[in-house]
Amino acid sequence: MGWVILELTDSPFMVGLALGIRHAPAFFLGVTAGTIADFIDRRKLLRILMILSTLTALVGGLLLLSDGVVKVVHLLFISAIGGTINMMFNTTEQSFVFDLVGRENGLNGMSYLGLSMRSGGTVAALGVGLVMARWGGGYAYFVIAGACFLAVLVLGLIHSRGPSAPASNVSMLEGISEFWRVIRASPTILALVMIVMFVELFGFTPKALFPSIARDVWHLGPGGLGLLSAFSSAGGIVAIASISLYGRIRYQGIAFIAVILIFGVSILSIGFAPSFSVAIIAITVMSGMMALSDLFSQTILQRLVPNDLRGRVMGAWTMAVGTSPIGNLEIGALASLIGITLALAAHGGALILLGLIVLLSFRRLRTI
Repeated sequence: MGWVILELTDSPFMVGLALGIRHAPAFFLGVTAGTIADFIDRRKLLRILMILSTLTALVGGLLLLSDGVVKVVHLLFISAIGGTINMMFNTTEQSFVFDLVGRENGLNGMSYLGLSMRSGGTVAALGVGLVMARWGGGYAYFVIAGACFLAVLVLGLIHSRGPSAPASNVSMLEGISEFWRVIRASPTILALVMIVMFVELFGFTPKALFPSIARDVWHLGPGGLGLLSAFSSAGGIVAIASISLYGRIRYQGIAFIAVILIFGVSILSIGFAPSFSVAIIAITVMSGMMALSDLFSQTILQRLVPNDLRGRVMGAWTMAVGTSPIGNLEIGALASLIGITLALAAHGGALILLGLIVLLSFRRLRTI
């Protein structure tokens, strides 16, 4: 999506807008999605959402193969639909992991989920980049549709709701009210959601500049963008695999703070990288911190709430992540005004400052 829109508009801002629209549903519908995930059999919900993902990718491919028909507004609409489906899927699968493995093994279960997601992401990034370079974006969307359909078949093999599946008997409206009462009564949960929001704004939005970095900084084609994305996924794989092999981490809050600080340093390094190889290393480290930031924040939040509220607290996490449209628009506009390097420096510096503030002021997090 990012590459196609950059080719159509030649505007980093429009790429940021497209990614922003993709993440916008998370902010507006995150808690609602989490509530649905608490009240519907998560296995069935996951299958339905992946079928919808398959259909959305097919529509995107057909539009791009229709010469003269596709407009930017069509792609933005597809981005919004795909973002809504993806947001609901991620919220549901994260809660489903705890259903299967329980609270005590939550970190390991989440790490295996992240490992599988990023392994698939590495293969997909290379494959989609090569398909785009040779045949165009339309066929790349068909590849994505095929992968989504395979996921539907695999999800059909899951026959258990899990021993820790929720068993709430209240209505959805009462469920939403119950969740907000818990949030108001727990400053730690609210503070963690706010930290996730700022990490998303400053740390995850630099990915919106990947198409511009590939084309305008290192003079690469769509295959080069696929290469950057592949290394990005690989960094997440290495980081999460390390956690999986290490086992349980006693002070997950301290680990989360360390991740935020390293995250900021890696973004700064991308902006001032003297060579492509250094940039690749920095992107790999950055993606590792992205993965660990998600892993620790998701796990800590689910540990802090009762079993029946896990879907909703992941909905709150998704809502915090949904603030990324603001960051995508901001970093796209900033890169257009002052350049890619200074835009990355601003985000990296802000993330380092956030990590230091959390370290010095959030005592409760340091003890979790």
